[in-house]
Amino acid sequence: MAVEDGRAREVTASINKQARDEGTPIAVRHVCRACAERMRAVGVVQYVVSDLGQGEPVYATDLAAEQIAELQVTLGEGPAVDTLTEERPMIAVDLTMPSPWPMFAQAAVEAGVRAVFAFPLQMGSIAVGVLEIYRTVPGDFTTVEYRDALLYSDAAMSLLLEHVGDVPSSAEHNLFAGGFGSRWDLVHQATGVISVQLRSGLSEAFLRLRGHAFLTGRGLADIAEDVIEGRLRFDAEDC
Repeated sequence: MAVEDGRAREVTASINKQARDEGTPIAVRHVCRACAERMRAVGVVQYVVSDLGQGEPVYATDLAAEQIAELQVTLGEGPAVDTLTEERPMIAVDLTMPSPWPMFAQAAVEAGVRAVFAFPLQMGSIAVGVLEIYRTVPGDFTTVEYRDALLYSDAAMSLLLEHVGDVPSSAEHNLFAGGFGSRWDLVHQATGVISVQLRSGLSEAFLRLRGHAFLTGRGLADIAEDVIEGRLRFDAEDC
């Protein structure tokens, strides 16, 4: 028990240091950055479940991780996607080996990622988010690393429980500040616009947006901006 308590204190201290160095309250980015540093990760991403039931990335520690996370949402496949669906960790210790996520694996390897570890953020028995860790070398976590990853996941979940509510607040904004925020606001707005254009529900509208991003090889936020600016329109007769 003393060993476990010691690990928890070290994880908490690493998160507090990130916030203290920045001079701001503890936020998701501090958990992700501390996790990346301690776990020798090339990138860490946190997702939360959106109103549409989709996993939505809210913070990534670097541009490569951000692009891989957005790709998962676009493809609808990957460790984070399955973690939310099955509500259990998803581990890929070598993405060059046969994978249940072939398109994701290929893109991740091209971006320099060889191993992925995705852990559910559990609210009771329901996964409401994911903490996903990327490494550049293949191989599994040690037992101690698994424990630390779970501790970082618990810290991220605690922040969600404490600050995220039904009504957006300044605390919620600060929690995710510096992440995907404004880009995913575009995706939400565009989904609403497409819903009107197609006279459909939001879920169908989002699937059409995601499908267009996949077919064109462009980011969701880039397609969303085209929709909002009127450069791209979705017609019901094309369904």
